[in-house]
Amino acid sequence: MMQRWWFLVVCGALTCVSIAAAQVELSVGPAVGMNYNIHTGRDVATSTRGFGLVFGGRADLSLSQTLGFLTTVSFDNRIGKFSDTGSDGGIDFSRDVSLTVAYLSIEPLFKYTIPDRPVYFVTGPGIGFPVQGKSETTTTIVTPGYSFPSGYATQSANTAVENIYTRFEWKVGAGFTYKIDKKTIWNFHLLYSRGFTNVAKGLDWQLNSVTLVSSFEFTLGR
Repeated sequence: MMQRWWFLVVCGALTCVSIAAAQVELSVGPAVGMNYNIHTGRDVATSTRGFGLVFGGRADLSLSQTLGFLTTVSFDNRIGKFSDTGSDGGIDFSRDVSLTVAYLSIEPLFKYTIPDRPVYFVTGPGIGFPVQGKSETTTTIVTPGYSFPSGYATQSANTAVENIYTRFEWKVGAGFTYKIDKKTIWNFHLLYSRGFTNVAKGLDWQLNSVTLVSSFEFTLGR
């Protein structure tokens, strides 16, 4: 009797594992997109906004019809720009500033798909390891008859942004899946990213983003 009981338990466990394995599906592929970045803080202008490029790879692991994980590893360029005007000794000038902070980002997101629908929702953390940071300022003298020592009315200067922090943020969004065929999937989703760290040491500078990413994924193991 005891042996029969153990036999039934083992058979039941193997059946559950087989069913779970049959439902698991992994698809991978390249991803590319664009983000709209909102820079805030006392050390940046309130109007600092800009678009940046996102590109990398994506792995989509479905554990069931509704639950899974969506992980993207990408190069993430967070650009912000603003313009202002000023005066120095009676000489008027305009200034265009571009801020660039680039990260190698990883976002392991929990994914919920509406049953029998191509729509899904995602949420989870994002971690960005700093790759590059710089500030580019273009100054133009607008008062007639004046120029810089170079003889031109416009000059540019580049400054590196030092001591950039590893970026931690939380992401939430929704997406759409279109199955091209049994092995090929087209995905895109829109995410809002809320940052929880300053961009760089010693600066009151925060960064939030809205990102649209599209990917072509190829199902493995089938």
